[in-house]
Amino acid sequence: MFIDPHVHSKEISRCSEISVEELIDAKKAAGYDGAILTNHWQAWYYSPENLKDFLKEFVSAYERGKKYADERGFTLMFGVEVTINDPSYSDWLLYGMTEEKLLSAPDLPRFNQVQLYDYCHKNDVFLVQAHPYRTPIVPLDPAYMDGVEINCHPNHGDLARREKVEAFAAKHALVLTCGVDYHAKTMDIEAGMIVPDDIKTAVDFAKHLRLGVTTIKIRDEIVKYEK
Repeated sequence: MFIDPHVHSKEISRCSEISVEELIDAKKAAGYDGAILTNHWQAWYYSPENLKDFLKEFVSAYERGKKYADERGFTLMFGVEVTINDPSYSDWLLYGMTEEKLLSAPDLPRFNQVQLYDYCHKNDVFLVQAHPYRTPIVPLDPAYMDGVEINCHPNHGDLARREKVEAFAAKHALVLTCGVDYHAKTMDIEAGMIVPDDIKTAVDFAKHLRLGVTTIKIRDEIVKYEK
């Protein structure tokens, strides 16, 4: 199954140009079998007292997309991209964060890296630093992450930094993932991951990542990585 594990819809992610339905239609038309909806969870999207309402909206956007995807034979899985600012600005993909876990979660964007990692490991969530070399982002402490992402966003030059990401993962025995960071129909690069057909949820995907072997597809290139 060919999936993009890093996509955004405009219902939650304010930088996205597409609805969750448009996203599903575009990905299906491009030959994908599934995707993980990793909408942004950023502190400036809400006030602390409105956190619970925001998280309900977050889940509702996914549930709307899941229903639409199921009707079209497309596998849409639940994920989150959390932005933190301590020790520095960075984005984190959380795989295995269920809707139920999210609704009871603390205010994660106000955590530091170690706190975020501890939360994830106590809750069986796999933590991946997204696009770790995108300016001004730098790779943070490898002891407090599970993986790093080869990002294929066509507008940020992330793919040109692929060798740096591969080297960082190899040096620190981290799992490699790959996603487009999809925000618009114009981002039509064919890239993502090949995963077993029986993966139906992001919890399944997290279990797959913990095996330490991933298969990445970028255009016509297919590469298997082992941490």
